[in-house]
Amino acid sequence: MLWLTFEFGYLPSRSFDADGWKQSEEVEGSPRLAMVDSLIESRKLEGKTQDEILALLGPPTDTSYFTDWDAVYWLGPERGWLRLDSEWLVLRFDDKGRVFEYQLVRD
Repeated sequence: MLWLTFEFGYLPSRSFDADGWKQSEEVEGSPRLAMVDSLIESRKLEGKTQDEILALLGPPTDTSYFTDWDAVYWLGPERGWLRLDSEWLVLRFDDKGRVFEYQLVRD
């Protein structure tokens, strides 16, 4: 069990909270990373319009990474023992402006 903690890193999960998500880029401890699994499991993103996503998650992260996606949110340093990269939530909107694809990625 101890090996798993070091191998995958310990990051307590927590329920998705829109207010906490929006404030978390400035907060130490990667709260977005702790919430993202809950957010994805809830399926709250599916079919949302761009305006609804902005209301739920706030403005996307300003980055040059993942330019083939429509919206990108920085979550924090990757989970795991060796934290060299970052984890990101990326979203793609269809021609009607609704989320049709999203996933977690690393840079």
